[in-house]
Amino acid sequence: MDGTRAFTKSAGAFANCEKAPDYAELTPLRIPAGWSIGWNQLHRDKRVEDGDFGGSSVFYATNPGRRFVIDVEFRPEHNPDGHFELAVQYQPWPRDARGRRQNDAPFAFDANAKLMHSIETRSYTELIEQLETWLARCTIWSVEGN
Repeated sequence: MDGTRAFTKSAGAFANCEKAPDYAELTPLRIPAGWSIGWNQLHRDKRVEDGDFGGSSVFYATNPGRRFVIDVEFRPEHNPDGHFELAVQYQPWPRDARGRRQNDAPFAFDANAKLMHSIETRSYTELIEQLETWLARCTIWSVEGN
């Protein structure tokens, strides 16, 4: 052996997950490290003009280290005349009495969250471009200092 390990598909419950309809139909996204995806209903075979998008929130991601949330909604739900709404929110770091950042505080959104960017579009292509741009941007963006 040359010291490298060969990649093999694991057996078990997830062996054929790429064949599952909900997985196979997802739009491939470039998601940098640090993001947690709460849900993703961005299927490449759904069409805005057919009213295929519903459930209001169709994508939700958090980056606790950078304190960002990205939420994509479709409004009004299941309406062929609807549109996507992408919102980027930032939760400021909690501060101690001396104004220093409390790095050990749990990540939770509250009334202090700030809307950093929002966009409305009917174009699925534009939505995906904007989503990937903001996922990348928020991965390196430092909104506030120590």
